Amino acid sequence: MAHSEFTAEEIELLQAHPYIIEVTPSKVCLSREFKEIIWNRMQQGQDIHHILEEFNISCEMLGETRIAGMKQMIRKEGKSGNGFCDVHTMDYQSNGFKSQEKEIELLKQQLKYKEQEIEFLKKIVSLGQEE
Repeated sequence: MAHSEFTAEEIELLQAHPYIIEVTPSKVCLSREFKEIIWNRMQQGQDIHHILEEFNISCEMLGETRIAGMKQMIRKEGKSGNGFCDVHTMDYQSNGFKSQEKEIELLKQQLKYKEQEIEFLKKIVSLGQEE
C-alpha cells in the first residue's frame, strides 16, 4: 500500500519538530538522536506508535507504511552496531559526510539542540530552587 503525500501544512508542521531533519511530500527524515531514542525504547518493549505520539508526531499523519519503514530502518541501524545515521551523515560511497557543508549543518543542528537542552535544564533547576 503506497503512502499519501504530505500537504504543505503537514510538511510545515513536521519540519518544526526538533527531531525531524527534513520533510518532502513523500518522506520524513529523522535525526540520529531520535532514532537512537526510538531504538532504546523499542528495546525496552515500547511500541513505535506510542513513542512517536509521545514526541507529538502524529501516527495518523505519517501513515502505517512510513511507520513500518521507519521501524525497519531503525532496527537495521540499531542491530548493525555502527550507530545511527541521518540524511546529513549518510554517504553511501564512503560512510562519511556527504560534504563539509552537510557536516557543518549537522554540527549547527546539534549545537541548537544542546542549547535547547541547557535551557530546559535551567528551567528545571530554577523550579527546584523555588520550592
